[in-house]
Amino acid sequence: MVVCAVVVAGLLAPPVLAVEAASGETVPFCTAAGSQERPDIDGGMIVWEDGRDGRYIYYSTTPGSDGRRITDGYAGQEYPSVSGDYIFWQDQRHGNTEIYLFSPSGGERRVTNSTTGQRMPVVHGDHAVWYDTRKGSVDICLYEIATGRETYLDCSPVTEWKPALSDEYVAWEESTGGGDIWVYAISTGDKRQVTRDDERQTYPAISGSLVSWEDYRNGASDIYVFDLDSDREYRITDDPADQVSPAIDGEIVAWEDKRGGVWNIYICDLSLGPEVQMSLAPSPWEQLYPAVSGNTVVWQNGRGADADIYSFIYTGGAPPVAEFAADPTAGMVPLTVRFTDRSTGSLEEWEWEFGDGGISPEQNPEHTYENAGNYTVSLRVSGRFGADTATKIDLIRADLPRPPAAGFSASPVSGGAPLVVQFMDESTNSPAAWLWEFGDGGTSAEQNPKHTYAAVGNYTVSLTAGNAAGSTNITKPACITVVESPSASFRADTRNGTAPLTVRFTDTSAGDIKAWSWRFGDGGTSAEQNPEHTYAAAGTYTVSLTVANDAGENTTARAGYITVLEPLTANLTAEFHAAPRNGTAPLTVTFTDTSPGEPSAWAWSFGDGGTSTDRHPSHTYTAAGNYTVNLTVENAANKSTTAKTGYVVVHPAPATPAPTQVSTGGGGGGGGGGGGGGSGWTNPHWNTPAPTAVATAAPTSPPETVKPGTLLLGETGLVSRFVRIGSPDGVASLIIAEGVRAVDAAGNPLRTVTCTAGPDGAAFSPPVTLAFNFTEERWDTVSGGQNGILVQWYNRSVGAWEEVPTVVHPETRSVTAEVSHFSQYALFVGVPGGGPAEVAAAATPSRPEAGPGPLDRALVPGLLALVIVGAGVLIYLRKGNP
Repeated sequence: MVVCAVVVAGLLAPPVLAVEAASGETVPFCTAAGSQERPDIDGGMIVWEDGRDGRYIYYSTTPGSDGRRITDGYAGQEYPSVSGDYIFWQDQRHGNTEIYLFSPSGGERRVTNSTTGQRMPVVHGDHAVWYDTRKGSVDICLYEIATGRETYLDCSPVTEWKPALSDEYVAWEESTGGGDIWVYAISTGDKRQVTRDDERQTYPAISGSLVSWEDYRNGASDIYVFDLDSDREYRITDDPADQVSPAIDGEIVAWEDKRGGVWNIYICDLSLGPEVQMSLAPSPWEQLYPAVSGNTVVWQNGRGADADIYSFIYTGGAPPVAEFAADPTAGMVPLTVRFTDRSTGSLEEWEWEFGDGGISPEQNPEHTYENAGNYTVSLRVSGRFGADTATKIDLIRADLPRPPAAGFSASPVSGGAPLVVQFMDESTNSPAAWLWEFGDGGTSAEQNPKHTYAAVGNYTVSLTAGNAAGSTNITKPACITVVESPSASFRADTRNGTAPLTVRFTDTSAGDIKAWSWRFGDGGTSAEQNPEHTYAAAGTYTVSLTVANDAGENTTARAGYITVLEPLTANLTAEFHAAPRNGTAPLTVTFTDTSPGEPSAWAWSFGDGGTSTDRHPSHTYTAAGNYTVNLTVENAANKSTTAKTGYVVVHPAPATPAPTQVSTGGGGGGGGGGGGGGSGWTNPHWNTPAPTAVATAAPTSPPETVKPGTLLLGETGLVSRFVRIGSPDGVASLIIAEGVRAVDAAGNPLRTVTCTAGPDGAAFSPPVTLAFNFTEERWDTVSGGQNGILVQWYNRSVGAWEEVPTVVHPETRSVTAEVSHFSQYALFVGVPGGGPAEVAAAATPSRPEAGPGPLDRALVPGLLALVIVGAGVLIYLRKGNP
């Protein structure tokens, strides 16, 4: 038997609660047999799932009725939703879940037809949404009822509860951050994340721009509301018990609340403040699944193993209190006034009367007074909880027109060409016409024009403003200034010197410069126009200047503009040495500056009319003679000159070279770095002809008579006189210049050097010169090589030959190399032919054994090698197969 419109006293007995009860009326909407569950409401229509004959969808507009069953003969209709004339639900009549639509005026319609699942529809206004798997994964489908157009939101929703829908938005729980609330703007397609907490936010509900959900960030679940328009969040509940399953419409939020020990329905009227919480109809039976429409709340009310549908008509909201503002409240006709509603309470309707017969139903209207006079304005507001009226007598004063008082502003008032200026009319007394003159011939009749100035200059601007009562003019001389774009430039009074170096910089930029920004390259800066800066440390510095005016800014940077040297030493002394200092003409000599005191300029005079400004020049003497060499050095603080008389001795070239054979024996050892004699052999099986005679260099005489190979040392341990040590055949010679330091492996000075194998570790600093001199016949053989001429030394530690810097002097038929230690040295000459040249050498006078030696491994095919062991000459030549 169906029991309708009966209130059971025991059913509604309230438990002890810490909140007030809402004012209003509780109505048992349907208490038929079976179970009525998951209600939804819109206006006066309520729908629900009904279990009296299975599981079907019912609806009713009359409290206490049995309701009307929508479908017949099927099972598995669930999750009904209603809006206006539409009822949506999910249906399993075809096996899978699909979406169906019913309209009391149009009947039933199958919305989706798919073998996949569509679940939990929600309808509101012109749209419906549901969870949909037709794309292969769970998504939300937005359905336009009138056209049937479907839009997928491309989201990853949690499908435990329904999505939510309002006129403007779709809301759902997205599977991010443990569960967050997202919304989708129907008009724009934009998605927006509402919550970003690591805890779960779920079960969204939405009305207009207000979104509500259950939130677990505080441990137990609470109810929250977020205003999408103001970006403001409200925490509605803070009770330690759980509050879940919110529903919202307008300013009424309803939810399931367990603070009394059993799930009951509570509400919050946002017009009274989010902190006000009220119980509706407390009951010892569970109350679940609230839904709200206007001031009516419906829910599923427990009844043993079954449930009924109950409703509550809320009457305790805040009554409206009318209030408003107007701007402006005075002016000349026509006077346009903007009215702003500032009423409080639950508001649904607005009725404005402007005092001149005009009315408006808008909340914040705009009205124009055409006639002069004083006008009384009233506003009546009404809502579900009452109505109220506010009246303001003579609020608006509209006067007859007076001539305007012209005035204006401009922005910007200065800058570079082309300069676009926005002019704003600030005239009073309601001007109706404007005439602008911009000073460059341009004019405008707009109220707020833009004008472009193309040329540099100062411009006077005038405005004439008028209305029916007359006109006035305002003129501003030099109102607009158009300046030349800046061009940065500068100079310095000095650009190099020793630290500390003070430099005065001068700005030479073009344009009406108003600001300067200097960067000096050492971290220093300045905003002065013509700054002075001191560089404390040596270095090369890049200087930049940025200048600015109203037209913009410009920067110039000069790399390496300032050079600062280390502070000069007190003494500057010209010193040098040269190698070789003795030889036959033509003789090429390399000069080396050794002057202390950091010279920055050099002037050489070589005694034969030749000069140079290089620091380490080379000079060729073409005529015999004794030459005095002068060197003058200077820096910013000092200057010094030294002259060495008869420093270079050049002998005439011999008319007929004296032939000699390659040495095959060694001389006795010498002291202090001397050693055993050098030896050389010619292998009888080699194809290359036996060594030919080579010229012996013309005898040279040291500056004073000394034992051959003896090094004269000064007090500082440096060689004090030039020494030339020749090989027995005169082809090779070792030239040790004045100022060289010669030491053995222990660092002790070498006093005697012979042209033989030297002691291991013996070294020269700076390097000495190893020279090869050839007869014309032999030079033709040597210089005819296809692969060039190169001196190399044998590195025992790695078992390989390594190059030595080599200089070839064709004019003197000689080759020189700089060497810094005793070792095996070889002159390699490329020769025609396809076979590799084999070379053998030894530091002792014993005959080399057959087979490849260290020299063989590093040679390329077709090389002729002259091998020097220590300072002895060993010549081995062969072409052919190895």
